[in-house]
This record gives sequence, structure tokens and C-alpha cells, in this order.
Amino acid sequence: MDGALIKALTMMCIALPTMFCVILVFILATKMLHKAFPVSLEDEEE
Repeated sequence: MDGALIKALTMMCIALPTMFCVILVFILATKMLHKAFPVSLEDEEE
């Protein structure tokens, strides 16, 4: 049981930070794309 617990905790310590890093990359990419391709208010209405 201890081996399984250690494996689970190790996986959690690797997977959680990785997940947050991936989410942060997508947020930063979205912000950069919004800066690179701004949308004017006139285009949104159509």
C-alpha cells in the first residue's frame, strides 16, 4: 500500500504543476494573439 501511495503522490506532484503550466501557456498565447490581431468594435457587430 505504501508503494502505491508514494506513486500516487509522485504522480500528483508531477501532474498538477504540469497542468497549471499548460493552462498558463494557453492563457499567455491567447493574450499574445489578442495583441497581435486586435478586433475593432465595428467588426464585432457584424
